[in-house]
Amino acid sequence: MRRLGPSTEGFYDQLLKSCNFLASLRQIHSSLTTSGLINQALHLGAKIIIKYTTYGEPNTARSLFNSIHNDKSNSFLWNTMIRAYANNGHCVETLELYSTMRRSGISSNSYTFPFVLKACASNSLILEGKVVHGDILRTGFLSDSYVQAALVDMYAKCGQTDDGCKVFDEMSVRDLVSWTVMITAYEQAEKPEEALILFQKTQQEGLLSDSVTIVSVASAIGQLGDVLKAQAVHGYAICNAFLEDLCTQNSIVAMYARCGNVEKARLVFDMMEKRDLISWNSMLSGYIQNGQASEALLLFDEMQNSDCKPNPVTALILVSACAYLGSRQLGRKFHGYIINSNMKIDATLRNAVMDMYAKCGDLDTAENMFNDIHPSERNVSSWNVLIAGYGMHGHGRKALEFFSQMLEEGVKPDHITFTSILSACSHAGLIDEGRKCFADMTKLSVKPEVKHYACMVDMLGRAGCLYEAFDMIKQMPLPPNDSVWGALLLACRIHGNTELGEIAANYLFQLEPEHTGYFVLMSNIYAASNKWREVGKLREDMKNKGLKKPAAFSVIEYGKDIQGFHTADRVNPYWKEVYKKVESMAVEIKMAGYVPDLSCALHDVEDEDREHMLYYHSEKLAVAFGIMNLTPEAVIQVTKNLRVCNDCHSAFRFISYIYQRKIIVRDANRFHHFEGGTCSCNDYW
Repeated sequence: MRRLGPSTEGFYDQLLKSCNFLASLRQIHSSLTTSGLINQALHLGAKIIIKYTTYGEPNTARSLFNSIHNDKSNSFLWNTMIRAYANNGHCVETLELYSTMRRSGISSNSYTFPFVLKACASNSLILEGKVVHGDILRTGFLSDSYVQAALVDMYAKCGQTDDGCKVFDEMSVRDLVSWTVMITAYEQAEKPEEALILFQKTQQEGLLSDSVTIVSVASAIGQLGDVLKAQAVHGYAICNAFLEDLCTQNSIVAMYARCGNVEKARLVFDMMEKRDLISWNSMLSGYIQNGQASEALLLFDEMQNSDCKPNPVTALILVSACAYLGSRQLGRKFHGYIINSNMKIDATLRNAVMDMYAKCGDLDTAENMFNDIHPSERNVSSWNVLIAGYGMHGHGRKALEFFSQMLEEGVKPDHITFTSILSACSHAGLIDEGRKCFADMTKLSVKPEVKHYACMVDMLGRAGCLYEAFDMIKQMPLPPNDSVWGALLLACRIHGNTELGEIAANYLFQLEPEHTGYFVLMSNIYAASNKWREVGKLREDMKNKGLKKPAAFSVIEYGKDIQGFHTADRVNPYWKEVYKKVESMAVEIKMAGYVPDLSCALHDVEDEDREHMLYYHSEKLAVAFGIMNLTPEAVIQVTKNLRVCNDCHSAFRFISYIYQRKIIVRDANRFHHFEGGTCSCNDYW
C-alpha cells in the first residue's frame, strides 16, 4: 500500500475542489480506493462523502463511510456523515446515524449537535429535538454558541417559540444570526409584535441587520398591516442597499400588499430589474388579497410574456381570482390552461379548482370532479369544498347528507368543515340540525372557535331567535369579534329589532370604527323604524370619518365579454337600451302581481321617486342586459359585490316566471337560483 505524501494529498485535494461532476467524483474515489489511500487521510474521505450527498448519492456516501477502515472512534468521520445527511434533507438517516453513534460510544461534540438539531428542525421533530437537547445538557455543550443557536433554530422551526426564547435569553453571545432566528420564529408563529420588539433591540445593541433579517421583519409588518411601519422598513432597506437582494425586494412587495397598499407594491415590483417566480406570485397574490382580481388577470398576461413560467402556486392564485369574480367562462379557461400546460395538479390545486367551479355557479362540475377523485385520495379539504358549495347554493339538506357520508367514510372533520356545515344550516334555516352539529363538535374533537359562534348567531338570528343568539354571545368562552356582532346586527336589520341592533352596533363601532357596512346596517334599522334623527346622526358620523357607502356593482358574462353595471349606471355603453328594457320589465311584472319594496330605496325622497330609483339597481340592469342579449335557453348569471336587496329578489322571481328564464345571482353571501317564479333560497335569506 502506498503512503500518502504531502504532494499526493495536495493533488487529490485540488482534484476534489475542482470536481463538478458525479462521473469525475467516481473516478477520484476509485483511484483512492484502488491505491488504498482512502484509508490514510480521513479528510479526503470526508470530502468525497460530502460530494456524494450533494450530487444526490447518499447511499454511496454511506457505503464509503462504512467501508473506511480507519479508526472510527474518532467523531470526525461520524460528524461528516451526519452533516452530509442533514444538509441534504435526509432527516431520518441523520437521526438514525446519530443514534448509532451514541450506541457505539462515540462522543458527540459541538460539531455533531448543530446538524442533528437541523434535521429535527427541518421536519418539525420536536420530541427528537428535546431528546438531543437533553444529550447536550448531559455532555456539557450547552454553553457553545453554535449549539445554542441551533437549539433556538430547532425550537423556532418546531413552533415552540417560548422554549426557543428561553435558550435565546441564556445565550452568552448573541450574533445577528441568533437574533434573526428568533425574529423569524415570532414572525412565523404569527406574533408580529414580538418580532418587531426583537428587531428594535438589535438596533439598540448596535447590530446592523442584513437582508435575511429584513425579509422576516417585512413579513411581520405585513401581518400587522401597518403602512407607516412598512414605509419605514422600506426606507431602511433602501438606505442599507438591501434592495439589491431579490428576496428582500419580493418581501417588500408582499409587505405592501398585505398592508393594503397595492399601488406601492406595484411600484416596487415595476422597479425591479430582475423578477423571479416569487416576484410574480407575490404581486398576483397581492391583487387577490385586496379584491383586485381583474388586475391580477391582466398581470398574468404580462407574466406569460416574461421568462417566468407559471407554477402550481400561480395557478392557485389565478383560480382564486376566477372564484372571486364568479366568472364561469374564465374559470373554465384557466382550468384548461392548467391541464394543457402539464402542470402538476396536487390535492390542493384540485380542491381549489373544485371550489372555483362551486363559486362560479357550476356546482355540477365541482361534484363531477369530486366523484372522479379516487376515495383514497380525497382529503378533508375535498369534502369541505362540496359541503361549502352545497351551503352557498342553498342545498342545506344535501350538505348535511354529504357531511354524514364523510363521517361514515372515516374522514375526520376539521374546523373548516364545521364552519361550512353551520353556514349551510344557516342559509337553509335548518336550526335544529345546526344546533346538533354545533353540539357534536367537541365529540368529534374540534374545539369551537369564534367563527363557529358567528355561524350560530347568524343561524339563530336569521330564524328570528334574536335573544337566543344574544344569550349565546353573552355566554361565549371567547371574546366575540366583529363577525359575531355583525351577524347579530344583520339579523336585527332583517327582523327590525332596534334595541338589540343598537347593542350590536355599539360594539361594532368600537371594534371596527372604519367599517362602513355596520354604519349602513344600523342606519337602515333606524330608517325602517322612522327614527330619522338617529339616521341623520349616523350619516353625519360617517361623513366626519370620511366613510362612504360602498357602491353596488354587478357583472354579467356575455360571450367572451363581461359587462359591469353600477346602480343608476350612465357610463356603460348600453345604458340607454338597458334602461328602456328595465322600465318595460317593471310594467310587465307589476301586471303579474309584483309590488315594489320601497324600503330598499332612499327614505328621504317621494314614494314615486323611490320606486323609480329601484328600477336602476345594478343587478336589475345586469339581468335586463342578459334578457336582451343572451339566447332564451342560456342561463343569466349575475355576480354582485353586495347583498341582493329584497326588491330585486322579489322582482327576479317574477321575471324568471314571465320570461321563462333561469337566473342565477351570486351576492356577497350566497347564490340565488331563480326559476319558474321561485328561488332556491325559498325566500329565506
